[in-house]
Amino acid sequence: MNIFKKIIVIISIVGFLFSCEGDINLDDNVNITDIVLLVNIIINNQVYNSQNDLNNDGNINVTDVIIIVDIALSDDNECDETHLDLSLDWEFAEDLSYFDYEELENITNNQIESLNNSNDVGLEGLIIIHNGKIVSEDYYDGSSISEVYNIWSVTKSFISTLIGQAIDQGLMQNQNSTLDNFLPNYGQPYLESVTLHNLLTMSSGYTDGFGYPYWVNATTMQLEWMPYTFPGFFYYNNSACHLNSHILYEGTGSTPKEFASVNLFPYLGINNPFWMDGYNNINDGSASLHLRLRDMIKLGQLFLQDGYASEDNQIVSSEWIEIATSPLISTDFDFFPVLANYGYLWWIPQEGYLAFGYGGQFIAVIPERNLVIGTHSNISSTQPYQIELLNIIYNEIAPLFE
Repeated sequence: MNIFKKIIVIISIVGFLFSCEGDINLDDNVNITDIVLLVNIIINNQVYNSQNDLNNDGNINVTDVIIIVDIALSDDNECDETHLDLSLDWEFAEDLSYFDYEELENITNNQIESLNNSNDVGLEGLIIIHNGKIVSEDYYDGSSISEVYNIWSVTKSFISTLIGQAIDQGLMQNQNSTLDNFLPNYGQPYLESVTLHNLLTMSSGYTDGFGYPYWVNATTMQLEWMPYTFPGFFYYNNSACHLNSHILYEGTGSTPKEFASVNLFPYLGINNPFWMDGYNNINDGSASLHLRLRDMIKLGQLFLQDGYASEDNQIVSSEWIEIATSPLISTDFDFFPVLANYGYLWWIPQEGYLAFGYGGQFIAVIPERNLVIGTHSNISSTQPYQIELLNIIYNEIAPLFE
């Protein structure tokens, strides 16, 4: 048997164990190489392997070649990636030689340290997940892997996810429905003009009626009757965002924490976190969920995995993830392009999407690089610090991972 035949046999055997239609050489893509291999399998009369029988007719022939050519020419020529079980703890990558780890250490040891040596307070935790494994994890200024902290407005991205799950499950109308379809009627006609889409994109037209944490104790009626103008323009608003928690409560009969404790937290390995609540025990829809950094970034990996919390368990639909992380409205924050666009309680930078919490709590998800970066910062950190940290994430760290 010549070497080419041996390669075909080995690939055929392994392909039987790890199936992906048309991916003969197991490189997660269907292309000209796979076509050539399949033709050679036919020419050399290799032992029948159902992995290569693309039309399942019991034969490997020209029909299968036609099918594999069609797959290679289509937009669906990439194989599905393996999905991590996010209920388990993170694993460390054993091999760091595939990227410039020395440069990453230089960034974390010098640029990050210089941020912490400034008067802007600074970083307390940084974790980098690439290809589903930790490639770097550091804690500063007395913080540690076990510290539980308020993730502030990163909570909003969790709320957006819960809203998406409730819609996916048919418990609520979709996001294009007006708020009078979700909330009790207290005689506020403005609810007929505002959609859930507006609420999720910070374009409800409401003014911010309550400071932190007073919106949590506001009644549904008080939130509905906050001052307003008209919907459709971006205005960052914590009090209006908290209405999302009331909508979830009215639609599901559960508080956000109760709903998450069944539908989200267990799949991310999160066990009974503290989450501030107020009126009707409804949890804060804008902030106040407390997590470890390792737990917080599980949400980013969940979205990176297209809503799959494990290999075969998709807990958030692809449709929701796609729209939630699309640029749906301009923020007019031209001074900083990373914050120029907004989705459904996710910021949409040039690459991927970003959950942003007060003081510098970040989940940066960059699907094109299979990368999730999480940070925990002192809440007294200034705006220049936060801008510089985001610059480091997107312009220094991310480019290391092609």
